[in-house]
Amino acid sequence: MEQILFGAPVAEQLDEISKNAFQKHSKDNEKPHLTAITVGDNPASLLYVTRKQEKALDLGVEFNWLKLDSNTSQETLEDVITNESDSTDGLIIQLPLPSHLNPENAINCIPHEIDVDGLTSHNLGSLFSDTYNLIPATSLAVLELLNFYNIKTEDKNVVIAGRSRLVSAPLAKILSSKSYNANVSVIHSKTTNQKLFTKEADIFISAIGSAKIYDHTFFKNGSTIIDIGISSVDGKTYGDIDTLQIGEVISSRAPFPGGVGPITVSALFFNLSRLLQSN
Repeated sequence: MEQILFGAPVAEQLDEISKNAFQKHSKDNEKPHLTAITVGDNPASLLYVTRKQEKALDLGVEFNWLKLDSNTSQETLEDVITNESDSTDGLIIQLPLPSHLNPENAINCIPHEIDVDGLTSHNLGSLFSDTYNLIPATSLAVLELLNFYNIKTEDKNVVIAGRSRLVSAPLAKILSSKSYNANVSVIHSKTTNQKLFTKEADIFISAIGSAKIYDHTFFKNGSTIIDIGISSVDGKTYGDIDTLQIGEVISSRAPFPGGVGPITVSALFFNLSRLLQSN
């Protein structure tokens, strides 16, 4: 029977570190301040920011949520980011943005010193020089999960499904670095035969966002599966992994929900604590 890698104890560990840092900051100055910007009323985005707001309250962080209309222009969005940047310790733009907006340009309006998501070109670029201070929150959540459950990566085959800047690019770089020494492959929609890769994966990380596209036939015995994907079908949310019969093959998995998700929110606040200490 497979081991379930729950995210809650990992999140609690990160929260303890963050709370101590925030308490120290509050004594020296005032409560840390985090600003979140949403554009439109995407239900998933609103839910995610609500969870961040609740976590901020729990950790003693002032939370400012700016809700912009779905018709907000690129210029207006960038003006809001610029205007808010001088009065906050951290700033996030909840993705995805409406299709008429350029997320790359918007993200790069955030000064890297307050980029708690770690998604500006400056902070992502620093990952490739080994001078990084921040790891994007979802990627950090995966790494913390692996560390917490003592899942070895050295000379292990790690396959990442998906090629987003949130997950695959940061994880591929860091897991192949000397800190983790993994053999990393990235597969995607243009990969002809994905099973050639997944069947060799000691660790499989899926961030596709398509319901139950990987079943037990994709994996080798004894592998570890980390499901990050989220998609909605007929009003219900699903991960990328079809868990039917999966326990007959794999040794451990981070489930959806309850796996990486809870850690990601805590990782965001951990990043805020790192920014406070470095600025």
